[in-house]
Amino acid sequence: MKRMVTLLLSILLAFTLSLPALAGSLDSEIATASRFLQAEGILQGNASGDLQLEKPLTRAELAVIASRLTVNQEHLMADKTYYSNQCKFTDVPDWARVYVGYCASMYYVNGYGDGRYDPDGMVTPAAACTVLLRCCGNLVPFEWSYETALDAAVQYGIAPREALQEQYISRGNLSILLYRTAEKLGFMGDVDVEMPENDGRSPLTKNADGSINVPSDGSQYIPQAGDVIRCDDGTNYTITDTRLYGNSMFAEGQLPPLPTPTCDWSQFPELELPEAEVRHFKDEYGDDIFIRNLYETRRMQYTLYNAIGANPQTWQNGKLVLRSDGSPLARVQLTIPGEDHSNFWPWKPEQLLNYFNSCPTGLFQVQVWDVFSDGVYLRTEYQVNLDIFS
Repeated sequence: MKRMVTLLLSILLAFTLSLPALAGSLDSEIATASRFLQAEGILQGNASGDLQLEKPLTRAELAVIASRLTVNQEHLMADKTYYSNQCKFTDVPDWARVYVGYCASMYYVNGYGDGRYDPDGMVTPAAACTVLLRCCGNLVPFEWSYETALDAAVQYGIAPREALQEQYISRGNLSILLYRTAEKLGFMGDVDVEMPENDGRSPLTKNADGSINVPSDGSQYIPQAGDVIRCDDGTNYTITDTRLYGNSMFAEGQLPPLPTPTCDWSQFPELELPEAEVRHFKDEYGDDIFIRNLYETRRMQYTLYNAIGANPQTWQNGKLVLRSDGSPLARVQLTIPGEDHSNFWPWKPEQLLNYFNSCPTGLFQVQVWDVFSDGVYLRTEYQVNLDIFS
């Protein structure tokens, strides 16, 4: 019996001694995470700036924080009426309706089936993990459910197990989850940070009302939920769901960088990029836009350049094969003036290469459109047409 008691005391002592180490590890990450989140406006404190990291938070406060993490706040407020109307719960106060409505429209949060959201309810670790895993969407490479959310968050790397031990998660421990989730997402919502070149956000310009002008210089635009796009007809269009962007079940992984030369591209006639376009169509069947994707148009252009350089009919002795008038036998145009074309999605280079190699001479007209319907991203459509008479 004495040996058993001694053994139990030893185990208890070892466990007790380990607690400061665990707490110290969490404290260090909480300090790093909370500083970053406060600086970027994702996690805010009281009137005196105190983040109150030791306190729990409510379900309404979680919706506010999740929206700051995942959507540009200027754009959210520009479409405040829309998102407030997406809040179908009867117990959400007016100040929180836009945030809860946004999160509900993105399927980040749910209610209780009887019209209640319970905005003042305290957030459990399972609820916090569920919301942030939903924010990550298809980035999470395995299936999970609310019942397995704690284990899933640990497995995916957005939560340390030690941060999930409380009945209600503290704002401090939540800061760790937010910080790690922001890293997974690769963007920080309404964060004013210096963005790297070609990150899909840096070339954007805004209008006085906060709406976005899509880039016209051929740089990449990666749409995000909450973006308000200025259309060619002068109206604004709110993007509400981009979960399929880059996540098509038919795609062969993430798109690679744009092709680099495998032949002398300087021999091709210089081409001007088309004007940026956002075509808007609204009728009883839906509210749609088509954004001319100049970045992916360049992908088609460069793929054709390399294909021309690899084909003996169009490239000989290190040079373009020319027609009698001095123009290349195979040429590229970055618009399709008519309605006749072949199209495919998602991007698969062999689709374009097979089209080219079946008849490699003539004028190859290409263009790419990002297609949205009722705010939801549907696909990026690649279009090509061959004009053999030009």
